[in-house]
Amino acid sequence: MAITLCMIVRDEATRLPQCLASVAGVVDEAVIVDTGSQDETVAIARDWGARVYEIPWQDDFAAARNVALGYVTTEWVLVLDADETLTPAFAALLPQICQHPNWLVVILLRQELGVIPPYTPVARLFRRHPAISFQRPYHETIDDSVLALQQREPHWQIGHVSGVAIVHRGYLGDQRQQKQERAERIMRRHLEQHPEDAYLWSKLAGVYLARGNWEQAQRCLEEGLKTDTLPPAIAQELYYQQGNLYAERGEWQAAIAAYEMALGTPTPEVMHLATYLRLAEAQKQLKRWGHALATYDRLQRLDPTCALAYQNQGALLLRLGQVSAGLAKLRQAIALLRDQNPAEAQRLTQELQAMGLLSPSEKSS
Repeated sequence: MAITLCMIVRDEATRLPQCLASVAGVVDEAVIVDTGSQDETVAIARDWGARVYEIPWQDDFAAARNVALGYVTTEWVLVLDADETLTPAFAALLPQICQHPNWLVVILLRQELGVIPPYTPVARLFRRHPAISFQRPYHETIDDSVLALQQREPHWQIGHVSGVAIVHRGYLGDQRQQKQERAERIMRRHLEQHPEDAYLWSKLAGVYLARGNWEQAQRCLEEGLKTDTLPPAIAQELYYQQGNLYAERGEWQAAIAAYEMALGTPTPEVMHLATYLRLAEAQKQLKRWGHALATYDRLQRLDPTCALAYQNQGALLLRLGQVSAGLAKLRQAIALLRDQNPAEAQRLTQELQAMGLLSPSEKSS
């Protein structure tokens, strides 16, 4: 089955080569829509062999993605952003996955490096069916069009693949600030016209929380939770953000209640990793040490690669005087961080050496 890599980009000359390298030999072609790059992005894409189309940016991610979809002629589409890479393990499985006769969309697990939540399920692999298109100008998804298509053609199924398929490195500093400002502008305009969109209320609440604008975040959450019938994944997101808001205010008992509401939604447990991390923090704030340790244990069973679960649990064990157990957890965290975040592995190693808990000969890499 032929697969097209489908991307929209702008000024991604530093990130695009790594993204394209991760799909070399995996996809049959690449369609890249550029929305106004001033750097070498277009040249890099063309040198790699992609078909590149240039369009003006109109403050609408769905519109740009749909332009790119319009140029795809293969049966399958793989959507990536320039700050994402395909994992080799998933790349090896991709031809087999595309052989499923009734899979319309495949939900992939994306690892978010250096942020919480550390994983996100994303619909990034799907058939190039003419009825599938992106909606929403920000946090764009194909969900609505897929659901409508399934109602008309019920033989189509949603596939799921275990294991990390995409690694997302994200943006830092000024670029992150610019992205947040753009996100707020686009989402506010959309919600003025579509106040029933609980999904974007949850996302806009997250933007305001990141800025410390609690009053606006609370309003967004209240608007989202007013919806009569919330899909489980959106309800989970709203309760999770509600917990974060209470935590920012230091209302720890209310935060725990909200996180427990999020955990009670009928959603895949992998979506709860961030909630467990936040729940453990709230439990620590109320000195519920046993509960927090148990939450970290559950996290580690759910995802043995979650370095933050070992790191935070190790720090708590040290605080409680359980030095041997704490150091063991911290060593596990360092081992994971060597691949996931080498700078943090080095920082943690040096901190433990300064405390006299690790010998100077022990290295972070």
